[in-house]
Amino acid sequence: METREILQIIMAGLGSIGFALIFQLRGTKLITIGLGGALAWFIFLIGRMRGNAMIGLFLAVTVAAMVYALYQLFGDDLFAFISVLLLVGCAAVYVLKMEHVKISSGTDQRDYSLVDGVYVKDPHTVDTTTLSMAGLKGSNAYKACADFYAYETELRASTSASGDWTGYDDAINAKAQELAEQYGLKPEGQPLTFRTTRNLCNALGVERFVRNSQDVSIDVDQGFCRDSGNFFVLLRFAFPEDQGYEVTYTSGALYWNRQDTFSRDYVTLEDRGDWVERNYTTSAGNTVLILTSPSQERGYIICDRGDALMTVWLDANPELLSEDAGVVSAEYQHMTEKQLNMVADALDFAIQPNVPTQADVDAQAAPPQEATQNGYTLKLKSVETDGYVARVVVGITAPEDVDIESLNISDGGMFFGTPDRESMGGSGAFNDVTDGDGLANTKDLVAEFTESFRDGLRPFELGATWDLDITDLYVDQWRSTSRVLTEGDWHFSITIDESCTNYREIELLSEPITLKASTGWGEDGTDRLEAFPVTSVKLRSQSISLTADTGEKTYADFFCFNSTIACVVMKDGSRVDILNQCLEKPIDLDQADYVLLPGDTKLPVPAAQ
Repeated sequence: METREILQIIMAGLGSIGFALIFQLRGTKLITIGLGGALAWFIFLIGRMRGNAMIGLFLAVTVAAMVYALYQLFGDDLFAFISVLLLVGCAAVYVLKMEHVKISSGTDQRDYSLVDGVYVKDPHTVDTTTLSMAGLKGSNAYKACADFYAYETELRASTSASGDWTGYDDAINAKAQELAEQYGLKPEGQPLTFRTTRNLCNALGVERFVRNSQDVSIDVDQGFCRDSGNFFVLLRFAFPEDQGYEVTYTSGALYWNRQDTFSRDYVTLEDRGDWVERNYTTSAGNTVLILTSPSQERGYIICDRGDALMTVWLDANPELLSEDAGVVSAEYQHMTEKQLNMVADALDFAIQPNVPTQADVDAQAAPPQEATQNGYTLKLKSVETDGYVARVVVGITAPEDVDIESLNISDGGMFFGTPDRESMGGSGAFNDVTDGDGLANTKDLVAEFTESFRDGLRPFELGATWDLDITDLYVDQWRSTSRVLTEGDWHFSITIDESCTNYREIELLSEPITLKASTGWGEDGTDRLEAFPVTSVKLRSQSISLTADTGEKTYADFFCFNSTIACVVMKDGSRVDILNQCLEKPIDLDQADYVLLPGDTKLPVPAAQ
């Protein structure tokens, strides 16, 4: 129990004595009344720490009744019971406020304003409020997070001014360790790498973090955990489409931060003075704080567990952007108060997660490379790579009586990386395609992965081994009609050999040229363009790489800007889009005619090389 709770117990006892004095009680009765009030509040706090304020209230009322019974037996004054009961009434109206997690107020710069649904150039300053997700005001976890925020803000400003980010991460991590020691907290701990989201949930001892609900579907997407016990999981929320809601699908995350452990988790909000905060008691009896603003995309649900602070953010007002002739329009969809309450009701704020260890990671069972789980068989069918992109095809065979031909199937969770987890597929997602065998119960999942485009390094080199882990199969995963097709974990170990590689590449430039690239975006969504000298453009069967001198610019996209995507134009006139330097599909290099960049720049493909 923290100092804050101890002070509350003391004040509860003093408050009870104050009530007694109002009613002209004196002498030893004051001691009894003070102890009774302190005990009632203590019991309330115990219940709240377990994630259920109603249990605490029930127990406190029970104690009050017992005190009253004892007073009746021993002939003491009824007002003692009244004072305790009044104190319990105070517990019943326990209020959690934004102020309890606020660590700073400040300002930030904005380049655009939304006027009548359209973003217009308007440099201005906005007010901001920063909230801790580490703990409530007064706790050591809160104080450490506030100090960390102040340090990081100052360091980021000085580093941005100099442009030298060398040693930034080391300085930040050292400060985190220093603050943990200063405030007597456990260090934030080391990351634990679980193969699948289900393995993470099993180690935490928490199944999906949700209660049964007919009003909203909540799925756990992926998560991150430290051996200190602090963790977060990404969430997906889906509502029925027939209820007239503006928002039928949105995303979010749940953060769990222990009060005896350092956490650097905080969030900075734009504050236009329109944030609405309200306490809500869930159907399970948990008291939560719900924060929303009609002008902001994200909303928050906060639950003080006593031993931990649970914070859920979700896109309560998703912003929909559209562009026409360089004009960016925006429209907000808004979740209703009822929907937010339904989300709070469906989340399990009474969880008691375990503290995972490296032993839990090491104990993960590796599923067989080809397996049938719950009647569904997944099999690795093929792998193709040009050294930089790997195209993976996984076949699905459902039970014979299940028609999956017309379903939109995707994985519920996926990992692609080296067995030691030092390299991970930086991009890639599975899409389902017909396998052409004419059977209604079979289909293919196809994905293209890329780890890096660093010069001189092919991540998919001969002899390299990569792991592919798939968790669950979904139908319409990104829609409001999302549902689990089947649960299961499948594991594939992929070794790159001569049978799946094509390292051929064609240089498109004979001399340096100057090309435009997007170096970022304004708040209106339009690209900021700059011209850079380009010395090399290499085309491969599945990817393209470009070498340019961009100076101090850390981001420069030559392949997508002004709503135009680069493509490879084939000799038959067909086009293959270039997405993040990956080709939409593998091509025959001998049939490629030219590469078309945004701005109508053509780079002819030379004859066979």
